[in-house]
Amino acid sequence: MESSPQKRAFRTVESIEAEKVTRGMLKPFLEGIGFSSVSDVRKGHSQLLSATTPEGKTFTARVRLCWRWESQPEKYSAAQLRARLSDGDWDKTIAEIVDREAPQGVTHSLLIQRYESAIKFAALIPVNAITGIINGQRNVSAKLIAEGKLGRLKKNHAVNGDSPTMWLMDDRYDEAYKVADVLWKWPGVEDLAQQQVSDGYEIATNDTFSDLPGIDLSLLGRDETLRFQVTISRAARDPKVRKAVIDRCGARCERPGCGASRPYTGFLDVHHILGVEVSDRVSNCVALCPNCHRDAHFSVDRDSLNDSLLLVAQHRH
Repeated sequence: MESSPQKRAFRTVESIEAEKVTRGMLKPFLEGIGFSSVSDVRKGHSQLLSATTPEGKTFTARVRLCWRWESQPEKYSAAQLRARLSDGDWDKTIAEIVDREAPQGVTHSLLIQRYESAIKFAALIPVNAITGIINGQRNVSAKLIAEGKLGRLKKNHAVNGDSPTMWLMDDRYDEAYKVADVLWKWPGVEDLAQQQVSDGYEIATNDTFSDLPGIDLSLLGRDETLRFQVTISRAARDPKVRKAVIDRCGARCERPGCGASRPYTGFLDVHHILGVEVSDRVSNCVALCPNCHRDAHFSVDRDSLNDSLLLVAQHRH
């Protein structure tokens, strides 16, 4: 009697190893962006990260890993919230996902997209926002499909077979980004990956003291410095704009005559030439090395420099 064909394993050795690598990167990642008291608790495929932000807020997040970028790297990013629906009931399933978190002290979900050695997205999502976001993405996807704006796609983004799925990015169709926008525009959602590099400088500093006579340098500063809490207001930025500018620049500073490059992610800043409050568009952005970024903000010829950068951005756009 012929044996029945074996079902292909869902998990491969490569995918399991990739998962281990990603999960192992997250504690150093949080510490690298200034988070403290980072705790990493794992049980099977479950991972909880607890930390204190630079502003002094604490959270505990359940980590959910996005699909690996292999066949279509940097085209779309999404994470399953659960492998299958409970009793085929969408609302019941989402309610179960949310309701289980509070008794375990979980305040957030952390959706992670890694590519090679870099964390590309790290969406920190309040638990109380999950229901609104996933239902919002389902509704937007259904509307786009009904209007024929997603090509041949007929399956709803959020309802991936029997798996509720949350989307961080979709660049496969002109208007598919609207699904991910539900997430990024939701109040309280942060992309921690955007904190890896600075996108502006608010205060110019001068550390030169040695040429000032009569100052005892041993009296400057203090040991065991005090911490204090500050409230920061920042203009919203679209992570897809930053990604497009970094992709465009070929890993080199776009200031004419510079072209500086380094073989690691995060070397280049994205500079909003006219200011992010004026426009958060690719046509208003260039990728700059840290030195040129400071020049664009503080040098005496910054106006003429930004004029030349605007020509670069508009020409390459």
